[in-house]
Amino acid sequence: MGLRVETPDLRLLCDPWVSPGGAFLGSWFPFPDNSHLHTVPGLLAADWVAVSSAQADHLDLPFLSGLDEAVPVVIPAYPSSVLRDQLSGAGVKNIVEVEGWQRLPLNGRGDWLTVVPEQSPMAHRAAFLVFVDGVSVLHCNDARLSLAQVRRAMIEVGGPLDLLAVDASEPWFRAVKRLVRTVKPRLVLSCGESDELPAETLRLLPGDGVHITATDHQVVRDPHWEGNTHSGADSRAQEAADLWAAYPDPAAGSGLADRFAEHFARLRSMSPYFLERIAMTVRFEVTGADGGVWDVHLGSDEPAQYTFRVEARWLDAVLRGDIRWDDLLLSQRFQTLHSPDVDNEYLFALLKHANADALQAIEDYDKREPNATVTLSSGDRTFEVTRYCPHSGEDLAEGAVIDEAPEGLVLRCLAHNFDFSLTTGLCLNARCEPIVVAAPV
Repeated sequence: MGLRVETPDLRLLCDPWVSPGGAFLGSWFPFPDNSHLHTVPGLLAADWVAVSSAQADHLDLPFLSGLDEAVPVVIPAYPSSVLRDQLSGAGVKNIVEVEGWQRLPLNGRGDWLTVVPEQSPMAHRAAFLVFVDGVSVLHCNDARLSLAQVRRAMIEVGGPLDLLAVDASEPWFRAVKRLVRTVKPRLVLSCGESDELPAETLRLLPGDGVHITATDHQVVRDPHWEGNTHSGADSRAQEAADLWAAYPDPAAGSGLADRFAEHFARLRSMSPYFLERIAMTVRFEVTGADGGVWDVHLGSDEPAQYTFRVEARWLDAVLRGDIRWDDLLLSQRFQTLHSPDVDNEYLFALLKHANADALQAIEDYDKREPNATVTLSSGDRTFEVTRYCPHSGEDLAEGAVIDEAPEGLVLRCLAHNFDFSLTTGLCLNARCEPIVVAAPV
């Protein structure tokens, strides 16, 4: 969901997706249709733009390429450069990469933004935490944040979140419901099922807004929707047809098979660890004049356990670099058959990232040393402690605070509020293994 944050002194667009043509090979379009936003004076003007993901329903390259060169485009600092490269390739000049939890000042009045990436690098998704005019907004986008991360966001802004924008559709609805019940935001802006969320939940259409102050809020409805129905797929038929025509079927003899083999030879060379984790043969059944049936051995010479069926036109677009595997996989123009009926997330991560740095980050995350430590500070005191909470493995570098308690200084894991003494390492409020503490360092 795209979001505009505006004050008298600041205009910030988060993940604007407003260009015609949809995304993922014309399979996805904004619903309800938001094309009328182009006619609203100044609505698309911005001082800052924040883009959370390289996925095409977040990364609207035609829109972003038309921005004034002075407008900064903020992106998370992901392990790979794919998002930055796509922006640069579209002509965006002013790109600002922000590390997780690093505050980016938006003006001289104390307004700021930071990114909250998912803990696992398997998917490059992140939320934006924005604090403007004393109002806090956590725009989750597609990111699946942990409870500890949202609690840390509340600590960063100094209290409950004023607005939590979140995807509450299936299959994440139950997890979102638990999250909302625990963190108690003032308002929830939800796409998907929202009637049952345990907080006041806003239902906004494209162009609608909500004015939030420290004490109240007021929803402002876009008059465009008075008497209008929500246009559906029929209104997008010509756009989809135009996109289909832009990707013709490659002629026989185009060299598709050779380019396919070269592409997968490059992917296979990126990560021996991923080949070990995939350990299967994947069959591609490619239809079209220059198609065929091609097996790819990814850490296994066994018969194919996965079969991908795809038209040559779409595979050709991937091999030429016009689209990414992620676009094709999300387009539903790709059929997957496999036995046993178990997804191999490493296979899809290899295709989606196709980047050695991104794959290495996943390997490093998987191989986290259970005895690793992290250095945390409180005032002028510094402690070296167990990095991962012994209860559930939460990364204490991301989800821990140090508080003064009757027992002395206490380290609190925000995932489940487990308290550990920074004197003895013992868990003070639950049955849990102790942490190791070295103090001072």
